[in-house]
Amino acid sequence: MGEDLKIMKKLFLMAFTVFLSLFLAAPTFASEKPQSLDDLSNLGEIVYQDDEIIVRDLGDDPVISNIITEDPNSVIAEENAGIKPQVVGPGGKAVVTAGDKGRTIYWTVRPNTYWPYHFEGKVKLRYHSGFKRDAIVGGMGGIGLSVSGLVHMKKNNGGYASLSGTAYSLDFSKYRVLPGAGTAF
Repeated sequence: MGEDLKIMKKLFLMAFTVFLSLFLAAPTFASEKPQSLDDLSNLGEIVYQDDEIIVRDLGDDPVISNIITEDPNSVIAEENAGIKPQVVGPGGKAVVTAGDKGRTIYWTVRPNTYWPYHFEGKVKLRYHSGFKRDAIVGGMGGIGLSVSGLVHMKKNNGGYASLSGTAYSLDFSKYRVLPGAGTAF
């Protein structure tokens, strides 16, 4: 019986520690919610950086996805039920918009799946000068959530950015980004 009591104490202590850390962290995150595209530019984890670009993963926060989607300059490629151009599976939604005077490309995808998924994609940057650059993007999404990110260009002379990629769900389905998810910058 003494051994069972020790195990119960350890479990309780671990559970209490996790709860306490979530309780203390939640108010901090709640007070720092972004309100606009400009607020997103320094959020998220840097997943790639060089002399020309910075790629950030913004995760699957619905607030961030809504800010990107509701921007008046957003380009939304959305599949309607029954129409499946170049898409495997029941479809989904991809949004691309330019912010920060055309220096930052924000993107968000939401495949129409009832399973967690992993998104792998590219933001293709095609500058007016003829220079081409592809930024690898991606992330993990929960059930019913969008995955978002950004590509910040340190130099910009204008051009066009498009998003392509595929989400792979746990039920082994594939969801491709529809053509047309792109914007001028």
